[in-house]
Amino acid sequence: MIELEKKLGRIHLQLRALGMGEDLVVLITGGDRPHLGTITAGARLEPLQTVQLQTHKEFYITEEVAMRLRKSFQGNFAICCGAHLDQITKEEIPLLTELAVQLGDELIEQLRLNPNLIYSNKLS
Repeated sequence: MIELEKKLGRIHLQLRALGMGEDLVVLITGGDRPHLGTITAGARLEPLQTVQLQTHKEFYITEEVAMRLRKSFQGNFAICCGAHLDQITKEEIPLLTELAVQLGDELIEQLRLNPNLIYSNKLS
C-alpha cells in the first residue's frame, strides 16, 4: 500500500493506493467529513466511467487523476474520492482540487520509480 498526504491551511487530504493483482484502487479522502462521493474507473484503452453519488462533485478530482494515471498504468483502476470541508470558501475549492491532483501525480511518480510498490503493477 502507498499512503500520501498533503496539507494547506485547513485542507488536509490523504491518498491510499492498494494493488489488486495487476489492478489498482485509489482512495482520496479528507476534510472534516471523509466520505464516498465519486468513483471513476478505467483502464488504459477503455473509456472512463464515473459514478457520482448524490450531488457530490469529486468527479473533478477522480476524472483528472484517472486521465493522468491511464497514460502510464496498464492495469484496471478505480479512484474513489470524498472530501468535505465545512463552510468551504470559493478560494479553497480550487486549492482542494489541486492538492488532490498533486497527490495523484505523486502516486504516479512513485509507481514509475518503483513499480514493486504495488504488487504486479505494470507501467510503461
